[in-house]
Parts: sequence; structure tokens; C-alpha cells
Amino acid sequence: MPDAPVHQAEVLADRIAAALVHREPGWRLPRRSALARRYNVSLGEIDTAIVDLTRRSLVRRLPDGQLYRASAADYWVPLEGVAGLGTRLDPMGSPVECHARHCAVREAPQDIAWALGVPPKEPVLVVRCVWTLAGDPAAISTGYLPATPGHGEPDSGTAGDFAALLDVLPGTTARPAAVSIEMSPPQPSAARSLRLSPGRPVTHVTVRFEHEPPGTPAGLSVVLLRPELFRIVVETV
Repeated sequence: MPDAPVHQAEVLADRIAAALVHREPGWRLPRRSALARRYNVSLGEIDTAIVDLTRRSLVRRLPDGQLYRASAADYWVPLEGVAGLGTRLDPMGSPVECHARHCAVREAPQDIAWALGVPPKEPVLVVRCVWTLAGDPAAISTGYLPATPGHGEPDSGTAGDFAALLDVLPGTTARPAAVSIEMSPPQPSAARSLRLSPGRPVTHVTVRFEHEPPGTPAGLSVVLLRPELFRIVVETV
């Protein structure tokens, strides 16, 4: 029975988190009293839930007490252009396997098209992989490549090892040129794939690849990681 209040607080935090997923970063939350009436709980329970949501990086509390939907930019660590630094993922001794891979040619969203140096809505090759650790979903990686005849469209299926998790496609000659890391909740479909409760943050790692000469866009890889399963190590190289 002593765990019941803790469990109730987590359930309340999950309910609020589910509503926050659909709000834009920077959205101001209602007053604590309004939240307490909406969820039919006490102010103390709201305060406990707010502490949990702050820990999850979903809510940001200003010094004046106002609460806002946190922005992923608040937790963004840019490494682009920093000479002598490298980033690696450490699964902490556990084998990570590619469970499934799906390839498709789709229109590029505006931000992806800009990163790849292609016109908006230009078709790009999208490679989505689901990675498992001891049989449980651990990460989702999505690679974007210009859909040129030279690349082709690889078959869907299972393939790859942990080193390929940050690759756009295994076997490409492109080199990583920029890395960014942030903590934020994933889209609901990705949360379901990773078996996460609504609003739980994941680690987003984005890697931009270039061909020679430097500055020639080659691809983009976006990886969503369950944060409790990986360490991200930034080291000098």
C-alpha cells in the first residue's frame, strides 16, 4: 500500500503528459488550481506531477512559477563545427540488433530537403530500422538519402549491426559532418514502437553526412534512443 500514492502521482503525470504531447513548445500551462479542478485532484498531487514532468523535460518552470511546455531546444547540444570532438553511442555492453528495416521513396519534408540540398518535396530514399536489445525495442533510426539512380533502393528486411545504427545506409562512403543531440518526447507512433508511455522523452541523435569535397550533402540520419538503455559519449578525437 505505501507505493499507491507514488503510483497515483505517476498516473496523473502520464495523463498530463498525454495532453502536452499535442501542444507546441512554449505553450503556457493553466494555473495549478485550474489543473487540479480539471483532473479532480489536490494541489499537492498537481505539484508532485509537475516535479515528475519537469524531470522528464516536458515542463519548464520559470522563477515566477509559470509553467510552459518545454522546448527541445532547451536541451539541444550542438556539436557542429567543434573541431576535435567525436560522439559515440554506448549500449553498455548489451548487443543491439536490427530487428526490421523498411525502405521507401517519399517526398522530402522541407527541413529534410534543406539538409540534403534538394528541392522541397523532391523524392528521397527513406530507410527506417527498428533496433532491439534482448528482444525489446531500444531504438528507431531513419536515414534520408537523395533518391538518385546511383543509390538505388535497398531491399527491406533485417540486416546490420550496432555500428550501422548511426549510418545513413551500411556501405556508404559518406563521412559524418555534424551531430546534434536533444531530449524530447517522440511522435505518438514512435512512442508506441518503443513501448513508451505518452510524454516520455527519448534521446534524439541527428547526424548529417557529407561527400567529398566537404560541404556536399550526402544524407541525414535521425536516431531515437530509449535513454535508459544507452550512454552518449562525447570525446576528443
